[in-house]
Amino acid sequence: MVAQRRHSLTDDLLSDLIRAEDDGDRLDAAELRMLAGGLLLAGTDTTRNQVAASVQVLCEHPDQWELFNQHPELAMRAVEETMRHSPIACGTVRLVVEDVELDGYIFPAGTMVLVNTLAANRDPAVYDEPDRFDITREWAPAILTFGGGVHYCLGAKPGEARDRRSTEMSSAAGCGNPRTTGPAPWKPIVSLSGPKSLPIEFDSQRSSPT
Repeated sequence: MVAQRRHSLTDDLLSDLIRAEDDGDRLDAAELRMLAGGLLLAGTDTTRNQVAASVQVLCEHPDQWELFNQHPELAMRAVEETMRHSPIACGTVRLVVEDVELDGYIFPAGTMVLVNTLAANRDPAVYDEPDRFDITREWAPAILTFGGGVHYCLGAKPGEARDRRSTEMSSAAGCGNPRTTGPAPWKPIVSLSGPKSLPIEFDSQRSSPT
């Protein structure tokens, strides 16, 4: 695709990356492949895994599913709460640039650390009843699933929008009494996690087929 786009630019992101120039410097083929691969991973694997995780936690809390059905305006809060309570990205890697002391422990410059954002999202010093799943949770601090500061994930808003739309569609489809019908084991949390499979069933609430 990179080779094709170089000779036939179109109105898409890959073409825009090819056009991008900073003081005469352009991305080479390897850099373009890396960016395209990263965007593909960020735009597909994260969404399908998080949607499955969100549906699972809603199935496990039927009162919250019913509340969402009655109040679809809670869609964005539902997405935020499912990603706080049951995120599929549970950590982020950081490089220590200078010696840092934290809780009596010295992290020397150059140390690679894995920040546990899953634990941070359930920190009782930050969230009231952190293990409770509540899509009406108000005034909650921002979740750390997408990182923060200059390293905030560029795919956060598109990802949230996709998850919100998927959740809204599930609700609007007349999926009543959703429930799991078997085990839903998760992949290891060392990278992108989420259910390996999610067998569910629900009762149709439609008066006639459409």
